[in-house]
Amino acid sequence: MRKKITVDAEKCVHCGMCIKDCVLGIIAFDGNDIPHYTPGGEKQCVGCQHCMAICPSGALSFGDKNAQDSSPVGLGNSADLLQLIKSRRSYRFYKNEDVPADKLQQLIAMLPFIPTGGNADNLHFSIVATKEKMEAIRATTYSAILKLQQLSKFQMAAKNAYTEGKDIIYRGAPSLVAVAIDKEKTIEGCETADPIIALSYFELYAQSLGLGTVWCDMALTIANQLPEVYALLEIPSNYTLNYVMLFGVPAIKYTRTIQPEMFAVKLLR
Repeated sequence: MRKKITVDAEKCVHCGMCIKDCVLGIIAFDGNDIPHYTPGGEKQCVGCQHCMAICPSGALSFGDKNAQDSSPVGLGNSADLLQLIKSRRSYRFYKNEDVPADKLQQLIAMLPFIPTGGNADNLHFSIVATKEKMEAIRATTYSAILKLQQLSKFQMAAKNAYTEGKDIIYRGAPSLVAVAIDKEKTIEGCETADPIIALSYFELYAQSLGLGTVWCDMALTIANQLPEVYALLEIPSNYTLNYVMLFGVPAIKYTRTIQPEMFAVKLLR
């Protein structure tokens, strides 16, 4: 990402909002009250684009991103969002069909908007796009498990279920997304949070598109235990697999929300 701010002097209203909202404080007015980087600011910039997002007149553009190409901010309908959160379920039964290509592209287009600590460019998403590729992963997984002489308790359970015609690892899902992280680019303390936040966004958006999802620690465990499975995810060598989520077109339909117990909550006043 090219880190540079460009200001249209004719559009700038000199409000200073970009200066006020800059997290690192590296923007200031020049002698003509036009925002610019402070000395060394370009190198410190994390590319969050808050300055462009907050500019009321669209005068400030960032790098090769033109303010006029950004969408207007829309916070949506809070009631609809709450209903989506309440309706979200874990799906473990899927139709034997590929996820529609248009929905895959919508999911991919959403990914750049996922927040990370310090706006780090630190995530890699391996998305299995076809049931054929998913079947290759499934076949490799169970073939490797069947060849093992010593099995962990979990592997033994998977093997026993497989001999009964059950796939308790991938649940028959036609797709999965594996999130890996580059720890060298990650702010300390965000190694686990960034991928989990990413999948939380992915899950809610996927379910809004009519897809089912399930967090899958089993698939994560297997990928980390079996090199031949890990290799099929094609994760770059400088990244470490963090978590796996299965998804696909649901073969079941939930008709109502659940009635969960409240977590412990204390309002501090």
